[in-house]
Amino acid sequence: MGPRLVSLAAVLAKRQGAAAAQSLLQSGRAWMADPANESSKQALLVQLRQYAERAGGTVGELSAKLYRDVEKRRVSVASWERDLMAMRYEVVDMAPGPVREAALAAYVAQASAGIHLINGASKPNEARVGVIRALDAEERMLRGERLSADEKGRALQAVTAARAACAGRAA
Repeated sequence: MGPRLVSLAAVLAKRQGAAAAQSLLQSGRAWMADPANESSKQALLVQLRQYAERAGGTVGELSAKLYRDVEKRRVSVASWERDLMAMRYEVVDMAPGPVREAALAAYVAQASAGIHLINGASKPNEARVGVIRALDAEERMLRGERLSADEKGRALQAVTAARAACAGRAA
């Protein structure tokens, strides 16, 4: 989900400007930080619906598909982990600028959302172990990525904080 949102934002930045892309990523980041938050989900859906209805071509198609995906999305540890990895790859491949900054912020929000997977899980201990394992892997991968020192520091800080929050969650 996250990487497709970042891809749509990149297309939006080219066609409608960085402000449109940043706005979409901000809504996406708010929802990804807590997928159970219905108001942030609805805010993202409104934006996606508007782009799907008003924009043509690639933006309209991507927006419509993402709208359907967000509407039916149930987040598992595995899908969250795949999205986190894919978002890291997207950030690394982007040119420096406001869209990359927004994509990095979305990555940070995605890392922080791991705690919500534990809170809403039917088997919280399994979810906690899975999320911590994924965050451990992310930390290893971040150390070798082509990110600026500041970007790498922010990403590592988010992963470390998320892991600490998850480890502190009672089993």
